[in-house]
Amino acid sequence: MEATIVIPAAMVLILLAVQACLWEHASSIVQAAATQGTRAASVTSGSLPAGIAEARTVLQAQGSQLVSQPTVTASLLPGDLVWLRVTANAESIIPGFHFSVSAEGVGVREEFRVSG
Repeated sequence: MEATIVIPAAMVLILLAVQACLWEHASSIVQAAATQGTRAASVTSGSLPAGIAEARTVLQAQGSQLVSQPTVTASLLPGDLVWLRVTANAESIIPGFHFSVSAEGVGVREEFRVSG
């Protein structure tokens, strides 16, 4: 009688632990994509489209199995700041649940200026 309660409860706990690990790994992939995209958009020869493309490349290379429906947006903020946001859904092993992950990156746009 006790096994009919303990075994399913243990299985649910294991399932939740695996889901938490999947969410955390997807979160780190999205953060890496945001960081790399911000870096690519901030360099001297970089641009916002280059940053978006770099973030998508990272997502495809590292997270194609763990993240779905990725969205990458970027904009140039006042003060020569580059802002990039990556959002996606983490892989879910629990039916009916969707776990979203997102990360933002902000960097100073690099450029050479002539003094004088």
